[in-house]
Amino acid sequence: MEELTTRKRIYEEIVLNPGLHFRELQRRLQMPTGMLTYHLNILEKHGLISSRRDGKYVRYFANTSMTVEERSIMGALRNYVARRIVIYLLEEGEKKHRDISEELKISPSTLSYHLNKLIRKGILEKRERGRETYYSVRKRDLVAFTIIKYRKSFLDALVDNFALLWIKNDKK
Repeated sequence: MEELTTRKRIYEEIVLNPGLHFRELQRRLQMPTGMLTYHLNILEKHGLISSRRDGKYVRYFANTSMTVEERSIMGALRNYVARRIVIYLLEEGEKKHRDISEELKISPSTLSYHLNKLIRKGILEKRERGRETYYSVRKRDLVAFTIIKYRKSFLDALVDNFALLWIKNDKK
């Protein structure tokens, strides 16, 4: 019976926070590595969750109605810096590297790393105009609605403020 309770806790955490990686799940649930691995394997074997490799992380998702694109977006936005960049570009539109770096107070090299990762995942796109490179969000509505749909999983005031602003502007 205790095993079912443990699996239920793990599953509920994944449902509420799609795209969490193993160590973050472990921290949130305060569970030993072996125990968590064992239960994740059982949940995946029975088709309740799925895992997806994302660089050096393995991210977990409940097998619900989340699309492949939503999973990719959620995996990328689990990183706080990437989330700040995407929300900034959603709010401000297309911006130059220097403008993003200055506004978000992110070093140029760190920003380049995250921008390139977000471009590879298909979340951002870049356009070159002369000597300047501009960045913007691809599929703005999909990214925005994914953030809004799963905003409770972020526990982040930045996401809450964005969602409220987006919803308010959408009603106008």
